[in-house]
Amino acid sequence: MSSEEPDNKQRENVGVQKVGELIDENKYFYNEDESIPAIESLFGSHIGNQVLEIGSGTGAIAHWLVQRGASVTAVEPEPVLAKKILPRFSSSENIEVIIGGSTDAYRQLSDKNKIFDTVIYLNVMEHISDDLGEFNKAKAILKPGGKLLVYVPALPWLYSQIDSDTGHVRRYTKKLLREVTAKSGFEIVSLDYFEVVGIIPYLIVYKLLRRRVVTGSSSGFYNKAILPLSLILHRIMRGRLVGKNLVLIARKP
Repeated sequence: MSSEEPDNKQRENVGVQKVGELIDENKYFYNEDESIPAIESLFGSHIGNQVLEIGSGTGAIAHWLVQRGASVTAVEPEPVLAKKILPRFSSSENIEVIIGGSTDAYRQLSDKNKIFDTVIYLNVMEHISDDLGEFNKAKAILKPGGKLLVYVPALPWLYSQIDSDTGHVRRYTKKLLREVTAKSGFEIVSLDYFEVVGIIPYLIVYKLLRRRVVTGSSSGFYNKAILPLSLILHRIMRGRLVGKNLVLIARKP
């Protein structure tokens, strides 16, 4: 879920990130190996055997899913990230990689009459203007009883320049995510906050100090301290504490 520091030239070129135009894989957060314990703890029991992951990054989560025995379709719109996925799975028959946006991917999958029991969006939905439309597309391709798993940034008052630079349309409230889920016809299994420990560091570094890049030291601190501690607190408090992210598990009736 984190990245290392871009070089000086890349820093000079920091601007609003458009989907499909990422020039460096270390630009910002994408789903990497350090995030797997969190994903397993938050979503593991709800992940089925036929999985569609929208926004697969460099394929760490997809690789973990395949190792768990799932058949995975990994969709990634950023070529600089997607090119890392293909070699990773060159010998696997349990994964299909689609390089492109979710709209084209859903069209391709619909044409093939593909049906899934799990659709996953990790740090992706906040990039999509029409999130209701996205929920509806996911619902159409899920079998009855299938699960939609969503992880998004929360607390709109934390929205900062780095959110804007990386193409975040919004940070969610529980109310907003609940409304979108209901309008799309999904049933909410659970909707919880996650990562209370990260609120103050994020507020200071990205909101008050207005930092626009993620450094290697900050990503290391996040992976080694903030994420593990947040997991412990989440298990104890069961999502009752406020957090800088929201975790949604929704079910198709």
